[in-house]
Amino acid sequence: MARFSDYGFSPLLPSRPSHIIAFIRPKPRQPPTMATFVVPLKFNKLDLRDYLFHAYNVKVLAVRSFVNQPPPQRKNGVANGKWYRPRSMKMMIAELAQPFVWPDAPAVEDRTAFDYEIWNRMNSEREKSIAHQSAAQEGDIIMRSQQKLSGDRRQLQNEAKKLLKSAPRWTSETSAATKGEAWTEVEEGVKLEALDKKKY
Repeated sequence: MARFSDYGFSPLLPSRPSHIIAFIRPKPRQPPTMATFVVPLKFNKLDLRDYLFHAYNVKVLAVRSFVNQPPPQRKNGVANGKWYRPRSMKMMIAELAQPFVWPDAPAVEDRTAFDYEIWNRMNSEREKSIAHQSAAQEGDIIMRSQQKLSGDRRQLQNEAKKLLKSAPRWTSETSAATKGEAWTEVEEGVKLEALDKKKY
């Protein structure tokens, strides 16, 4: 077990940090002694070392930090939108004293308990939105008629076609019959007063 004297820290009272740190799954060729984290922009190397030591009792030998700056984008994804730069992301790679091996990802059929289908649907919609925004920025606007119909819209379209085929064509007789009314005949030979066009 690590001791406070290993780092030169004095014993501190336990506290609950208000910041959020994300532990990122390593890349395929990344060694198990290197751990990648997404940290707040105000975080420094000593903060990460202190956090891992006091929260998880993990000893860190060295820390490397860098900031990812995303490219400028158009506001609201439109071609004539105002340019802005999204918020940067700060990442740190900590060299651990003891290696940590991530568990294997579960198989696709075993991901039902993790709402994998919903995540897959959201991911596909996100990719479509990104592709649509990039096409709009380049001036290549995809019309609605050129877009591929989703399963729900295709099903709704088929149901509408079936309804139009099965429903009888509208006529005045069918409309009167549905309302419980019928045409009434007017007596023959009734003289109507002629309208004076000058008044109108």
